[in-house]
Amino acid sequence: MPSSKRDAEKLRAFCADVFEDDGVNPSEDKRIDARQNNKCDRKLDQLCRQVEQNLQLVFPGANVPGDARIAGVEPAPNAGRMRVTVSVCVGCDLAQVSDALDRCKGYLRTEVAQAISRRRAPELVFTVVTDSPNPTPESNDQEESDHA
Repeated sequence: MPSSKRDAEKLRAFCADVFEDDGVNPSEDKRIDARQNNKCDRKLDQLCRQVEQNLQLVFPGANVPGDARIAGVEPAPNAGRMRVTVSVCVGCDLAQVSDALDRCKGYLRTEVAQAISRRRAPELVFTVVTDSPNPTPESNDQEESDHA
């Protein structure tokens, strides 16, 4: 019998349940990689916040029609391209807003590049969504009074 089978039998004798990570070298543990990926996610989230804050400052000067505002920034699919979600009021023409965003895309990317310290500025991809109507204030007042 090969020694690898004998080792596996010895492991089974010492434990009640055999798991997939039994007998794995700790240096090859997958959880260590997961911790390193979390660090990258933290830096990516930090970059998204920086881009969003800068865009909120310079966006009013971009001449985008219809009460448009920055709703969020997320990586798409990585830090080289950012998806910027722009929220507009319900009655606005989405095609007109998209055209205006395409015209000022270079200006916004230049402003982002000046604000962040990276070798290459991320490409900005815009997604236009309409604002959902706010819930009625009466239902919020009732919820607050129930908790008091």
